[in-house]
Amino acid sequence: MRTWMCEAGTFSGYETERCFHVRGIRYATSNRFDAPVPYSYEPGVHECIETSPFAVQLDSGLENNLMGISYGSMKQEESCQYLSITIPKTEQKYLRSVMVWFHGGGFHHGGCDSEAYDYELLAAEQDVILVGVNYRLGILGFGKTADGRYSNNGLKDAIESLKWIKANIASFGGDPDRVTLFGQSAGAELVRCIILSEGTETLYRRAILQSDPIGAMRSREAMEQEILTAARAVPDDADLETILQTEAEILSGVKEKGIAKYLKFAPHFGIAPLPPVEKTEARLQEVAAMHELLIGSTTREVSVYGGQIKPLIALDSFRLTEPVIEKIMKGLSASIFIEPAEEFARMYALAGGTVYLYTFYWREGKAYLGAGHTIDILPLFGGKRAEGHAIAMGLTADEIAEKGKPMRAVWASFAKDGEPSNLHVSGMLRIHKL
Repeated sequence: MRTWMCEAGTFSGYETERCFHVRGIRYATSNRFDAPVPYSYEPGVHECIETSPFAVQLDSGLENNLMGISYGSMKQEESCQYLSITIPKTEQKYLRSVMVWFHGGGFHHGGCDSEAYDYELLAAEQDVILVGVNYRLGILGFGKTADGRYSNNGLKDAIESLKWIKANIASFGGDPDRVTLFGQSAGAELVRCIILSEGTETLYRRAILQSDPIGAMRSREAMEQEILTAARAVPDDADLETILQTEAEILSGVKEKGIAKYLKFAPHFGIAPLPPVEKTEARLQEVAAMHELLIGSTTREVSVYGGQIKPLIALDSFRLTEPVIEKIMKGLSASIFIEPAEEFARMYALAGGTVYLYTFYWREGKAYLGAGHTIDILPLFGGKRAEGHAIAMGLTADEIAEKGKPMRAVWASFAKDGEPSNLHVSGMLRIHKL
């Protein structure tokens, strides 16, 4: 049995043909509504072979419809500060680059060991170490603190995980000075918030933001106050059923008319460790030159949100109505994702950072879901769970894995060297340096 001894403890995992897996390592713990505190294991070997417990959450209709994944049936834990590590079995002559994945899900769904993510594909093929991180979601992560103020506890969890990785990853063969953060959707926004947070600059080297809904992070004050009022009504000793019921009421009942309504729960700017929004540029002046950035969006982000509405799909395929549907879809995609990401990329570059801006257009024009939100996780993590479901768009898992290899090479080369190996992946990616 292979074991790894590090500052946090001694761990064993399991192995497959190509990788070692150490799953469900606790990096911190917390009391309800409080900040995380580091966690260290007792002496002895700790077997870590089970999926990291998910954050407490409701089921997700979107993931269920797209991939048949039911988060409500997953093992959940209130203090969900766990991470999982995937290590290639190939001969190692140096410390490997480390890629740390923060899952998406609107800050109220998801988990690092979701069946949607096959870390082994990227780790073994590109010879990098993959770390997936869980953090608190919804009311417990971003609703309120113990004293009834705005909470950034989910963000604090993520930062605590990076401190754990910095201190311990060398024992697993990873280079603590070559850590690349990457995330999709809410996971990308979490990475952006880590970049902007106080005191994080030494915890990572590079960052990749995939489909960050930056547009939904604007003009949030009235909505956030309404959510905080609802969260304050939850007793500190409420059972989880009550917490989730309140969360459901917030998600369906908060009446925000602007773009912010698409991201009810999220980190709060101006609440430690995040600076106020107006100090974003000043913070980038401090850190951008230290960290290369790869950022981008898909061309039809919002297609997945209408992907289960058959009349809408029919209208999009009808010659007379297709231009109207596509105009609306691309307009929303631009205002929530594409244009704000481009604006942030330019701001980052002006602050002295090295920035690569990408456009993901895979399967555009070949399927209604083509180049939609979340579609980019398929070439990165494969389609084992997607095959036979809508998100696979008729492709087999083997076809998805093969077609995704060039994109995995681009992501890994950026993680290793700060520069994409290819600026154009035919039929999938266009990248340019700002």
